[in-house]
Amino acid sequence: MATQLDPRDTRITTERTRRPATRGNRPPHERLERLHRQRIASRLMPRITLRRAPLPGVSTPNIALAGLQLLIGYEWLVSGVDKVLLGTFPTTLPQLLTGATSGGRIPGFFAALLQHLVLPNAQLFGVVIEWSETLAGLGLIAVGLVALLRLLAERYLALRAALIYSYAARLLDALAPAAAVGAGLLGLSFFLLDGLPSPWFTPSIAYGGAIDTGLFLAVASAVLVIAQVVQARRA
Repeated sequence: MATQLDPRDTRITTERTRRPATRGNRPPHERLERLHRQRIASRLMPRITLRRAPLPGVSTPNIALAGLQLLIGYEWLVSGVDKVLLGTFPTTLPQLLTGATSGGRIPGFFAALLQHLVLPNAQLFGVVIEWSETLAGLGLIAVGLVALLRLLAERYLALRAALIYSYAARLLDALAPAAAVGAGLLGLSFFLLDGLPSPWFTPSIAYGGAIDTGLFLAVASAVLVIAQVVQARRA
C-alpha cells in the first residue's frame, strides 16, 4: 500500500527551502538597498577622513608669525598702493633723492650709491620701488592668511579643494622668505635715507618714538626670514 504525502505537512521541506539565504539569492530590493548604502558610504568616508587629517606638505601654522606677516604686509601694501595711485612718484623721485643727498645726513657709501646708480635711473627705480612694496605686501598678507586658514581648510575642504590649497600653501611658503627679504631691504634703505637715526635714548625727539619706521620694518622682516627658515626645517 503506497503512502501518500500531505503537501501541507511542514515536516517535509525541499532542499531549496533548507538552504540559507546567500548573496546570490537575496531579494532584489535588499540588494538594491545594500548597494545604495555602499554608494553613500563610499562618497562620505573620504571626505570625513580627509577633513580631519593634516594637509600633506603644509607646515603647522604659527599664529604669532602669521600675525606679524599680516601687519608688515599691510604696511608695505598701503605704502606701495599709495605710490601707484599717486601716479607721479617715479617722476618726483629724482628731486627727493637730490634733496636727501645734499643734506649731508645720509652715510657716505649710501649717498655715493644713490648718486652714481639710482639718480641716473631714478624713474626706473621709482617704478621698481612702488611695485616692489605692493608685491611684497601682497605676498606677506597671502602667506599670513593661508596660515591662519589652514585649520579650517583641514576640517571643511573636500579632497580636490584640499589638494589645491596644499599646493598653494607650499608655493607661498617657498616665496615667503623672498618677500620678507625684499621688505627688509626696502626698510633698510628708508632707514639709511633718514640718516641712521639713533634707536637709543634721545631726549630731543621725545615725541618721535625710539625706533625709526624703516629700521623697525627691516628688523621685523629679518625676524620673519629666520622664523620661516626654522619652520621649514622642522616641517
